[in-house]
Amino acid sequence: MESQVTKNETGIDNLDVGDMIKSFKGVTNNPLSKFIINRTFDYCEKDKADRLEVGLDLLFNNRENACIRCTILSKILSVLIKKGMTSFGVNEDELNEVMKDPHWVRGLSSVVKGIGKFGVQKPFVPGAPFQVVWNITRACNMKCVHCYENAGRKDVDELNRDEINQGLEINSKAGVTSVAFSGGEPTINPHITTYIKNANELGMYPAIATNGYRLSKEYVCNKFADAGLEFVQISIDGLNPETHDSFRGVEGSWEKAIQAIENCVERDFFVEVATTVTTHNIEEIPKIINYVKDLGVHWLMLYNFIPTGSGSDISEMDISPQNRLNLLETAYDENMIGDMQVLSTAPQFAPVAESLQSKSSLIPTHFYNPEYDNPQVMQLADFVGGCGAGRFYMSIEPNGDIYPCVFFPHDEELKLGNLLEDNFEEVWKNNPLLKTLRNKNLLDDHCGSCESKNICGGCRARAYTYFGDVKAPDPGCIRNQNKWNELKMKIPEFQEIQNGNILINLTSQ
Repeated sequence: MESQVTKNETGIDNLDVGDMIKSFKGVTNNPLSKFIINRTFDYCEKDKADRLEVGLDLLFNNRENACIRCTILSKILSVLIKKGMTSFGVNEDELNEVMKDPHWVRGLSSVVKGIGKFGVQKPFVPGAPFQVVWNITRACNMKCVHCYENAGRKDVDELNRDEINQGLEINSKAGVTSVAFSGGEPTINPHITTYIKNANELGMYPAIATNGYRLSKEYVCNKFADAGLEFVQISIDGLNPETHDSFRGVEGSWEKAIQAIENCVERDFFVEVATTVTTHNIEEIPKIINYVKDLGVHWLMLYNFIPTGSGSDISEMDISPQNRLNLLETAYDENMIGDMQVLSTAPQFAPVAESLQSKSSLIPTHFYNPEYDNPQVMQLADFVGGCGAGRFYMSIEPNGDIYPCVFFPHDEELKLGNLLEDNFEEVWKNNPLLKTLRNKNLLDDHCGSCESKNICGGCRARAYTYFGDVKAPDPGCIRNQNKWNELKMKIPEFQEIQNGNILINLTSQ
């Protein structure tokens, strides 16, 4: 995965993004081209893949033959893709090289599908989730105080092995690009390596989010490598082992996590370290950045703390808007040093970066930090930036229930459906809640009027958790300082603590 796009890599010095967007809108509004695009969305039983993907594989020489219909489609796609390359100023040889990776082909397929299904809109919606985070079990070998999942013991209604494999096929046929297995703790599931292997064989990019305890053993790490695992996210909650272990509820868990990181780096996994930022560890973040950078980690993801699940019991650990702003400014500066990317699930990272453009033209998104030398290209941030809940990704619970994001509470009004009981593609396309989350014109208060709403829009899970409304403002933003202050006034169970943070007992409401 590349984390930056520059003019030298794409040759887009003179790109007029406005003309490019008009060009794509022209294509999607043309009845003939729209008809052609929509005819590519069905699944080809003969070629055992989405017709659009088969056509793209033929186009990029990843497949030697296919049925007549897919072959004809490939010729048509060639015209459309070349038009797109001209619009983006992309070199054909470079594109062919990138598209040797089947996961990039699947991602491109989802982009084309999104244009056909939803049009060219702000924010952009792909034809299927780029990523599904699947909590395959609630069982866990730790007792994390900030766990959004209330993990611990396995639930009685969790999907069995055959049902999970059936669910993987559903995700694949829908066009999901990546499946990230989470939990609970996914590595303690006895069939996890089989699920990873199956996801890979079905064309999806396999990833896991783990506490690292089991991966600290080299032979276990080798099993995951042999299964085809490519991306590993390992949680570190502090540079001080006591900070981490107290969060995780298991003595020695920090040492295991660090050993797991070293094992995974050695085996050439793409390694991301995840840190949920709270008042408990915020002072350690700069040192964590330097430490994991020296370990050879590719990404450090700074997670928003969202007081849901077990985290609702420690809501006092949420950081203030000012502290979040300071943190994101630090993260931005760190991206100017070395190869490791520092990312954040806080959508406010994008407007913070925009305000610091004198240093670099970098506009962060949830998945990567693209950097552009051409200011015009930064207009694309309006299409891809901001909260990705129900737009770039969704989550699946151990029983198959579907939610917009793993950080949403499991309230009935937030449930989108069930993987095995409902039509996954229909949910993605027409679910009313997803339509609401994708329409930033519906946002309330300052988030709705903010000039940065297209590249940010606030974290919808935080908005719902604090105010019970997915359209509400995110109180973690400095521009919503008044909402943070209102929380302090309306909720009696609070007290001031250092650095402007507040203690709130949400469970008493």
